[in-house]
Amino acid sequence: MQKDLEYLHSLKKYFISVLVIFIFSLITGLFAAAVYPEKSTYLIDWFKEMFGWITVLDPFERMIAIFKNNAIDSFLALVFGIGFGIVPVFIVAINGFFLGMVALVFSKQTNIPFVLAAILPHGIIELPMVLLSAGIGLKLGHEVYLYFKGIRTNLKDEFKRGIWFFIRFIAPLLFIAAYIESYLTPVIALLFRT
Repeated sequence: MQKDLEYLHSLKKYFISVLVIFIFSLITGLFAAAVYPEKSTYLIDWFKEMFGWITVLDPFERMIAIFKNNAIDSFLALVFGIGFGIVPVFIVAINGFFLGMVALVFSKQTNIPFVLAAILPHGIIELPMVLLSAGIGLKLGHEVYLYFKGIRTNLKDEFKRGIWFFIRFIAPLLFIAAYIESYLTPVIALLFRT
């Protein structure tokens, strides 16, 4: 447990970096939806066409589909961070931008409490896990950068630690978030729908 806490501490600056990117992207998405409402609605409609099939699944199938999607995205952000941290930054930026856009569009169609109720129950677990994966990826990218600068690094061990941390902590918590999103979030959100 002590080693896990030490590893988490070593990720602090990378986690903060991806969190800042996420918040900036989220705000950008909000502004984009406010300034270009028609284009935002078009993008959301396109997204619904691509992923709308998830909404017609029964809760268990939906849970598996959501977990699979989030686990793959998070794992890719971690593993491909080795390419100088570009992929995790891209994944976080896209997710933040799209979430901001969706939040504003749906808050106009329904209300802000409904949007928050549709995001927060599972999001308080899911989002930190996605950002943590991206933070690990960013750390790996930084290790690669240092290596190419001629600074001695322990990239192999860092990569193993990242994968092991993902398997033991991130993936199980993403599964819990998917369970909440499939079984509890819809019930909670309905309480706030007008």
